[in-house]
Amino acid sequence: MRGVVAALSLALIAALCLLMVVTLRSTIFPPTTKFETIEIRGSTRFYSQVTKALLLLRTKSPRAFATVTNNIGRIEEAKKSGMAAYETPPTFELADPSAFYSVTWCAIAIAHDSLHSKMYHDYLREHPGQRVPDLIWTGEQAEKQCCDYELGVAIEIGAPPYEIQWAKWDPKNRYWEVPESKADW
Repeated sequence: MRGVVAALSLALIAALCLLMVVTLRSTIFPPTTKFETIEIRGSTRFYSQVTKALLLLRTKSPRAFATVTNNIGRIEEAKKSGMAAYETPPTFELADPSAFYSVTWCAIAIAHDSLHSKMYHDYLREHPGQRVPDLIWTGEQAEKQCCDYELGVAIEIGAPPYEIQWAKWDPKNRYWEVPESKADW
């Protein structure tokens, strides 16, 4: 009888350890799923929100959706938002405040950063073998172009008026100069 209890105890401990490993793995390495050509890495909730945003872009702004699918290969849940156009595949790191504010804002954020990636990759195509200067795809001029673009997308997808207002270029809002440690979007 003791042997049976010991064996069952060991089996239970092994099962609990396996469950902990699976849980830890999914926390450290979030699941990867796809929407058309784009990998989406993050929680189930994140995948659902990003998928809704991509569907909105595909149906209401096909031009923006094409820019997204041609210039972003992965959208990943992150602590802060930003475009890593230099990664393979080009990766948009999307923080929860931007992802979950609303489906329309999530779509606007994705469209905005897809244009940054397009700027980066257009330069690479036009200047093979050269390093892409930061000012080509980041900085004030690039941000103005991306904000003008996101404003058009916001209108096309039927974003609420306050989001359309937020999307407008404001030269006094220098969000791109905020240190990474203080960025909360």
